[in-house]
Amino acid sequence: MGDLAEIPGAIASRAAEMAELLSSLVAIPSVSGQERAMTEFVAEWARRQGFAVDLWQADEDELARQYPLPPKFIPLSGRPTLVIQHRGTGGDAARSLMFNAHADVVAAPQAQRWRFGPWSGTVHDGRLYGRGACDDKGPLVSALWAMQTIRQERIPLAGDLLLELVPGEEDCVALGTLTSVARGWRADGLVVLEPTESRPRCASRGGLRFEVTCLGTAIHGTVKWLGQDAIALLPSALQALSRLEARWNDRNADPLFAEYPLMRPITVDSVHGGQWQGMLCDQVVCGGYLELLPGDDLDHWKTKLIESVAAEMAAAGIAPDRVKVEIIESYHGHRTSPDHALCRAAGKRDWSGFNSGCEAGLRWQILGTPTLVWGPGSLAQAHAVDEWVDFKETALVAEQFTMLAAHFCQPQIAER
Repeated sequence: MGDLAEIPGAIASRAAEMAELLSSLVAIPSVSGQERAMTEFVAEWARRQGFAVDLWQADEDELARQYPLPPKFIPLSGRPTLVIQHRGTGGDAARSLMFNAHADVVAAPQAQRWRFGPWSGTVHDGRLYGRGACDDKGPLVSALWAMQTIRQERIPLAGDLLLELVPGEEDCVALGTLTSVARGWRADGLVVLEPTESRPRCASRGGLRFEVTCLGTAIHGTVKWLGQDAIALLPSALQALSRLEARWNDRNADPLFAEYPLMRPITVDSVHGGQWQGMLCDQVVCGGYLELLPGDDLDHWKTKLIESVAAEMAAAGIAPDRVKVEIIESYHGHRTSPDHALCRAAGKRDWSGFNSGCEAGLRWQILGTPTLVWGPGSLAQAHAVDEWVDFKETALVAEQFTMLAAHFCQPQIAER
């Protein structure tokens, strides 16, 4: 099939099959650290379709000899990486395109609160429900749908079309993609699959994951005035982070992120403390992340966050030895010029940034790979109870991805 006008019909003809695929993927509880079954399922599907498949287990010790690794992450053992490939006809002179998806999802506690169950993959009124439906299995199916259509309908591509399915984005941003980079997989353009309301985004956030530790002095509760309660210090830490978020909310800092009310959001997503009853708590740790802009220097902001939290706590009367701030993960943002061939292949757009960190920054930072973030669904649905994706939107994005590949994977030297 050489006529691109026939693509919508070719996409529609596979709707039932792809709805079944998405439902099957959602039914696999691939919480971070438990991605193997999900990745192997996609690998087997790809083999049946006739794609070249590279499925391997990365070794983190070997990976550390090539690249610095973050200080904390779930071990990679039992968490394979997958690349599937549709080979073009034009050789090295043609532009190649890669899709990037993460196999893991966040946990789904309190399953009784879900209307259909977090691993049900239920379709109701055009929406497919379940954990990972829009983050990241709906976008993944859009890409697989496009690749299957291109292959089975023999849509001519000069360049290769690839998809990497990586572990651990929800646990540790970019570590999974690093396993593929270390393996040697490259492309001239990249689409990171995330819920973007079907709009391609030419930029994404970098960020820092932090831990703020409040240190108390344990003592029996009946004589608590002789100790220091770490729990009582926690509100000061939370208030300090809230003040910093407001202080750093420069609304003119980056026009690609002007549509969002917070320019540099700070989110606390965990609090841990207290081990024994009947005694003052001697340590409370609150963890979270500071989302930054693509142009923000990570090293500068590491220092700034540590020093600013310390200063805020001191101003609240908290002694310096009672608080410790650590940066346990950092990830780069990215920015691709709207004038780049990848953006032009995506069609005329009002360009904006993706309001989250994701896998986009890794290849952009190390290899300079032009990158878009793109997929069905919304961040407003991701990580939520009753997470869902509109299946018609999944089909629409599959059509968009097919057109993108047809226009980008051409016999031209890639722009840098």
